Amino acid sequence: MKSLLLPSVALFAFITPTIVAAPRPPAVYGGFEVGKKFTFTVNTRSSASNSGAGLVNPAPIPKGVPNLAVGQQVTFTIGKKGELKAPKINLAFLSDGGTSNSYMGKVKAGNISSATVGKNPTTGEPTGIALYYVVNKVSRTGITSSQVTYTLNP
Repeated sequence: MKSLLLPSVALFAFITPTIVAAPRPPAVYGGFEVGKKFTFTVNTRSSASNSGAGLVNPAPIPKGVPNLAVGQQVTFTIGKKGELKAPKINLAFLSDGGTSNSYMGKVKAGNISSATVGKNPTTGEPTGIALYYVVNKVSRTGITSSQVTYTLNP
């Protein structure tokens, strides 16, 4: 029994550093590694609201939607599960369409948030971002639906 113990311990000691030392490749979602950061500038901002009283365009940015200004720089990070993150923005990775990635927020009471990140087909680097928000509010006077869209470029 002792004769088997020493070779077993030696074999374990030889294999363990190899297993532990092997680095895990970074997780990749839609061609973007977890932790990837990119900064884009808000190019356009559109906000409209529609209710029984009619269309308001431009409309105030609804509560819960990031209030980004044209010219503002926003740094995005790819999260641990591929989500698109920035201040007050956290959208789950949805799909890789080849030349763009789709992201979606949690749908709450008919409110929707989503994003599309365009990618260079040759390099895979992000080329632009479109953020979309729809906020529906029910009150005694009816339903108000607000839509906010931002486009961002490098």
